[in-house]
Amino acid sequence: MQRFPFLCYSFSLVLASLALSACSMVGHTPISKTFFDAIPGLGESVDSLKLNPNLRYLRVTVRGRVVLMVLGYIEPHPEGDINTWYSSQGEVIRLQNGRVVGTAGLETDWGAVRNFALPTWNEVLGSEAMVYRRERDEMPGYRFGIAETVSIAPVPTPFNAKLAGLPAKDFRWFEETVLEQPSGLPSARYAIYDKDGVRLVLYSDQCLSPSFCLSWQIWAAAK
Repeated sequence: MQRFPFLCYSFSLVLASLALSACSMVGHTPISKTFFDAIPGLGESVDSLKLNPNLRYLRVTVRGRVVLMVLGYIEPHPEGDINTWYSSQGEVIRLQNGRVVGTAGLETDWGAVRNFALPTWNEVLGSEAMVYRRERDEMPGYRFGIAETVSIAPVPTPFNAKLAGLPAKDFRWFEETVLEQPSGLPSARYAIYDKDGVRLVLYSDQCLSPSFCLSWQIWAAAK
């Protein structure tokens, strides 16, 4: 049977590892190893790489190409820690509570994202649909302060999610749609692990423009 790195962990071990890693970083403290130290054999398939189990990884898919990013910083924030992930080529993705709040070095970048009246995942999980406001800056094009109304609601388990090594049916799925906007952004999706009081976004796919989309998944090193 084909083995994926993520399958080598039970959910409880994955969550324990994530919590332990978060406790080991304070404020803007960077990781102690570079990306090249962390991921040997960059010519290998991402899913077969032997990774450092002491580091945290993000598996990112863009137009069929899969790369790994490594966690560089955890920035404490009253609305949830902001995790900054780096690729070997210098691309950056910043995630907060599973949502993209900034990128750099991508084909389309969201330089900054500001959310207003954003519901927590606990609130979302107990609701049929919720709405919040978002402002974001976008490059190229020097577009600043793009204002959007966003709706998030539960959806059935999708059949086309790029979730690797885990059954999609084991998650609760939500779709986020921009309302009354001219940008034509496709909807975003989130897979929430929800068990025994633990609620964590482990996967998402999202488009930063109508023609540039990516998927990401929290990825663990195999033992």
